[in-house]
Amino acid sequence: MTEITTPQVGNVITTQLQEAIDRTAAAGGGRVTIPAGRWIAGAIQLRSGIDLHVPLGATLACSEDYDDFATGQVSVVAEDSDRGFLVARGAQNVSVTGKGTIHGSGPNWCSREGLFDGVKWAKFHRPRMVVFEACRDVEIRDVTFLEAPMWTVHLIGCDQVRVTDLSILNDMLMPNTDGVNFDSCRDVFMSGCRIVAADDSVCVKTCAKLDTALEGPAERIHVTNCHFTSRSCSVKIGTETHQDVRDVVLSGLTITGTNRAFGIMARDGGTIERIRFANSTVDCSQAPHTYWGSGEPITINAHARVRGATPSRVRDIAVHGITGRCEGAIVVHGDPDMPIENVQISAVNLRQEPGDFRHELFLDLRPVPEDVNDLDDPELGRRNCFVRRPDGGIYGMDAYPNGLPGVLVRHARAVHIDSVRIDRPSPLPQGWARDVLDQAE
Repeated sequence: MTEITTPQVGNVITTQLQEAIDRTAAAGGGRVTIPAGRWIAGAIQLRSGIDLHVPLGATLACSEDYDDFATGQVSVVAEDSDRGFLVARGAQNVSVTGKGTIHGSGPNWCSREGLFDGVKWAKFHRPRMVVFEACRDVEIRDVTFLEAPMWTVHLIGCDQVRVTDLSILNDMLMPNTDGVNFDSCRDVFMSGCRIVAADDSVCVKTCAKLDTALEGPAERIHVTNCHFTSRSCSVKIGTETHQDVRDVVLSGLTITGTNRAFGIMARDGGTIERIRFANSTVDCSQAPHTYWGSGEPITINAHARVRGATPSRVRDIAVHGITGRCEGAIVVHGDPDMPIENVQISAVNLRQEPGDFRHELFLDLRPVPEDVNDLDDPELGRRNCFVRRPDGGIYGMDAYPNGLPGVLVRHARAVHIDSVRIDRPSPLPQGWARDVLDQAE
């Protein structure tokens, strides 16, 4: 075990921590332990055989200066950022463990005071807290992450991954603060985690890669026995789906205070197949239109991100054993040129209630081609989130064709709905569909 030599002046330990990691790796690997107290660092490179250990009583905080992460440049650009705090590339047997805290200094990554349609004004350039690329035998365990500036954990092209007993507690007003993103990863197990995030709690995706060596499917991923709270889609496949996603099981989850519980949002041409969401409880409430979604417990939708591009194929999806409450509908909505295929929804028991926002009556299919934008104007739109139409509405948010149903199915084949009970108010609120199921080609 390697102890860190603390600096003589101040609490910045970037150099001391990196030297300890490099020295330990050169000796064959081992544990590098953060001392008790609060310490600040810029980008840190982890090596093969290194366990970065943050014990109870220790806090490792990231610098508040984006320039301090220049040595943490990574291959996938996310939300204008190509830098990470704790980074690794091609490492084997690498881990972050301990009962201590990794702090993202989130409040200091705002560009101005106040809110923009319910969210903070975040800086364009913010580091991710953990970015591992092409690593094998990865473990992240026990640590608490607080107030991430942007995505918290981003694993890219990694194999044999375990994420267990993790806590992520992010600012619910800070945009793009995803919990854990499994990007083109294989053989993943996640359990026992508590995640509070303003964006997705857990996301399985296949982003565009600057380095083609990182390209590949996301497959054989199991997430279970976790508690998630999100202002976006709590467990999501997509939206980035440039390569295939398959064999994903999401089960035994408790999902509360979320805008959407489970979603597949296919946009970029990859095939999404053999996905199962099961044995979970959900509590879905609406959020301001700055957040995608309208309180849907389940949404499966697919169309091309760029007009004229080939949409993703989505097939062989099973949803079973879901109970809870919602303020939106179950939605299965494919592309007319590429219908969703073979969806089974069974053993679902939900209570559907009116929400606080009128957009409960709108079908939200964002992102759509019109909202891929660089706007940052409350009157016109928000970057890659929404764009206002000339009539004052929002592209990608349109009225349900026959009023708000319990289940909407469009452009989908072989959709089997069995033992689905949705209790609705009586009398029905204005704008609600009389029939629970609204299904059409």
